[in-house]
Amino acid sequence: MAESHRPAEASWFRSRGGRRFGVEFGAIIVFKLVALALIWFFCIRPLPHADTRPAAVADHLLAPAHEAPDDR
Repeated sequence: MAESHRPAEASWFRSRGGRRFGVEFGAIIVFKLVALALIWFFCIRPLPHADTRPAAVADHLLAPAHEAPDDR
């Protein structure tokens, strides 16, 4: 039983093209994370938030309704 053993080929990711791919892929991921953080801090974070304190909710729900004037 003579089996021929050939050496394991090096992975493509360990070649020059594979390393370049890994660096570019990592750069894209980092760029997207930075872009999402910037969108969050400049577009989403400054939006006003509803006052959800229990006292404010009770005041809102228990306040009398405003009737529109009848100008007909």
